[in-house]
Amino acid sequence: MRLANSTPALGLITTAALLLFTLTACSGSSNSTSLAAPAASEPLLSGCSDSNSCASNPPLAIGGDRLATVHIPSDYDSNTRYPLLVVLHGFGATGAIESLYLGFTQGVDAGQYVLITPDGTLNTNSDRFWNATPACCAFDDTDRSVDDVAYIRALVEEAASTYSIDTSRVALYGHSNGGFMALRLACEASDIVTTVISLAGSTWENAESCKPAKYPVSVLLLHGTADETIPYEGKPGSYPDAPETSKRFAELAGCEPRAPELLPDVDIDGTVPNAETERLLYTGCAQGTEVALWTINEGPHIPIPWTEDAYTLTTQWLTEHPRALSTFATAQ
Repeated sequence: MRLANSTPALGLITTAALLLFTLTACSGSSNSTSLAAPAASEPLLSGCSDSNSCASNPPLAIGGDRLATVHIPSDYDSNTRYPLLVVLHGFGATGAIESLYLGFTQGVDAGQYVLITPDGTLNTNSDRFWNATPACCAFDDTDRSVDDVAYIRALVEEAASTYSIDTSRVALYGHSNGGFMALRLACEASDIVTTVISLAGSTWENAESCKPAKYPVSVLLLHGTADETIPYEGKPGSYPDAPETSKRFAELAGCEPRAPELLPDVDIDGTVPNAETERLLYTGCAQGTEVALWTINEGPHIPIPWTEDAYTLTTQWLTEHPRALSTFATAQ
């Protein structure tokens, strides 16, 4: 497989990006009510690595009736604990297309992670969606009855029981509708999800609709200021702007209530000249977690092509933000 810090083949990336451009805007109003707080004690994510019972040649699909493809390193060793990465596609796309576009499929060997690329449910227009928030992207009662929180939670639990997973590094990368879904899971599945990247996504309009996370989650928000599908400035009545979203997750992670640290700009969008991405980092968060907002100035909803730094930096964020085991002390 290609190195994670190398630019993937342009033909593959271009094909994936063209398919991703079928994404449509998700809109609607949010009338969510506050969710109940999580139980006082939640179970740890455990699996075959804890009992040294992981198979050396595991299956490459899990999920029962909603099968999801799994990619493992070609030199997979059941005695090694790997980060788990789940890619959540945008509205109308698929897990395979999204992961190819982001470069994670090509980077499995060099990145040394286990990758899952699930698909959302088909709606009546044959578009795949995640039931994330009222704003995005379940459009009728049938779509809103889909419990994607339970589905993705079950995928993570099955992955832990099937592959040798480092449960302190369970990461989600969501784009657009998938970004909304990933951020919902940072609220409702904080016991098993440790790290999230949301590209061009957002959260509930009402902050109280995010079930208070019992455990801190590292969250990186990537958002372009020229995004016309999910605007950086948010949409009143539907979802907040990118800075407000980052502040909310910084509070949930227990970060210091001061202005975030300004890091050097980086170049991650190949269509925008120079180092276009401004990076803000919230520090002093609980259990070694971090929250960051990366603003892609003049960046669109689907940045393409990514630079080599885009692949390198996002892979590092996902795999190098382990949550301290002491986080779970109260649950034992």
